[in-house]
Amino acid sequence: MIKKFLRKRPLYQKLSALKAMAKMYIPLKSDLGACADNVILEYPLKIEHPQNVFIEENVKIRSGCHIINSTTEKVIIKRYSAIAVGCTMITNTHKSVVTIPHILLGASHISDKSTDIIIEEDVWIGANVTLLAGACLRRGCIVGAGSIVSKEIPPYAVAVGAPANIIAKKFELEDVLRHEVALYPEGQRLSKEYLEGVFSQHFNGLRTFGLTKEITKDNWDKINNYKQYINFVEPIHIKENK
Repeated sequence: MIKKFLRKRPLYQKLSALKAMAKMYIPLKSDLGACADNVILEYPLKIEHPQNVFIEENVKIRSGCHIINSTTEKVIIKRYSAIAVGCTMITNTHKSVVTIPHILLGASHISDKSTDIIIEEDVWIGANVTLLAGACLRRGCIVGAGSIVSKEIPPYAVAVGAPANIIAKKFELEDVLRHEVALYPEGQRLSKEYLEGVFSQHFNGLRTFGLTKEITKDNWDKINNYKQYINFVEPIHIKENK
């Protein structure tokens, strides 16, 4: 199909088409709307409109991910987040319309649901997750492998399934507050009052996924070595106190 398309076009159109396909199938950091220097992109990686993807520092996107977005839809990925292999993000969907065959709906855009996808700080997305239009993953949440998300997942929730449902909380409230102090300067931390509301609304009776334990010197050495390897950007309040 690509060969047939190129065969009928003049040379300048062929070069332009090849350049556009290269940006889609092998997107570079410079092709994105914004991308921090230390972001890790593993290939193959396909992004339909890379100029509408914005990625903050300390983010890793594993191979096989596919972002299907248009020129009017953004994907925003904030710092400290990690996306496992095979993730698909689709910022646009459409409803069936009487008398119109489905093959015509996507291209005509007459019944679209068009929404940005937002992945906030410190989010962990498991392998082969699908994020649909309307997905908003709040700070610190976890989405289990193979899940499908089309709604907001609250901060520090653990959600799995198709559709994804909350099955656990990441940490206990006091540990979330400690985590916030470690990762974010004072003005950017989620307040205790806000988090108490989240816990009351979403986490009653749910188990805790994460661990609370002292980190050994050996483990700190491993963490610091990896920080150096990826040129980890320390939180601003940590750098100021050094």
